[in-house]
Amino acid sequence: MMIDAEQLRRISVKVSSETAGLLRDLACSEDLGRVVSGETTVADKRAEDYILDLLRRELGQVQVISEEAGGAASKTSDAPIALVDPLDGSTNYLSCITWCSVSVAFADPRSGEILAGSVAPVYAGMPVSFARGKGCYHGGLKVEDPRIRGSIISVYVDEPGAIESVAGAIGRLKGVRRDFKVRSLGSAALELAYTAIGYIAVFADLRARLRNIDVAAAVGAVRECGGVVTDADGKPLRIGVWRVERVGSVVASLDEALARIAVGGGSG
Repeated sequence: MMIDAEQLRRISVKVSSETAGLLRDLACSEDLGRVVSGETTVADKRAEDYILDLLRRELGQVQVISEEAGGAASKTSDAPIALVDPLDGSTNYLSCITWCSVSVAFADPRSGEILAGSVAPVYAGMPVSFARGKGCYHGGLKVEDPRIRGSIISVYVDEPGAIESVAGAIGRLKGVRRDFKVRSLGSAALELAYTAIGYIAVFADLRARLRNIDVAAAVGAVRECGGVVTDADGKPLRIGVWRVERVGSVVASLDEALARIAVGGGSG
């Protein structure tokens, strides 16, 4: 029998927060940037191993999808799927820059529905979490009135072609609000999570390189808080959960009109 979404949310908060604490304790150690395989560093591996141990202690049976463990989940299993990004913003982390996060999301293996998740900042701040149909949370408090409070447009442009696409989005959005400020901070999951609670007005990553494990928890939070998440064509973003896969470009906002304008589907 599947565990209910609220219990999974609580587990995701515990796992992501405790792993963030581990990474905080290890921060700026010399060996953490050493590559152990592919693009996986010692920091990634230490955090992922810690998460896997916590998940097994909390749940017993769990199907883990992550960069290092890889894996392919079964649609016939009763064990929930955990989509794990043990360290988002690893370049920041390894440079001793305090903007990075840990993401854990849970999905139903039969339907593929993302049920709960948490994005925990490694340094300052409280986790942003959600349970499907039960609301979104900032720390231990339910977000009762999700609305845009900030004026930041979060963008990512470090791929060929992305600069032109993002420049168009910024121009259209500034046509709506001249006070919008553009930032690219280095942890897409954390910026998406802050979009869910309105600290960031619009998130736009048009590099087409984000993966399901990077954004599953944060995308779930944006949607549960009443926001929209689309691809570069303005279509609802689809996230597969049974293996690691790219989801492509991501645009998100609590304001559907701003998201449409960002992708060129609305008037500025």
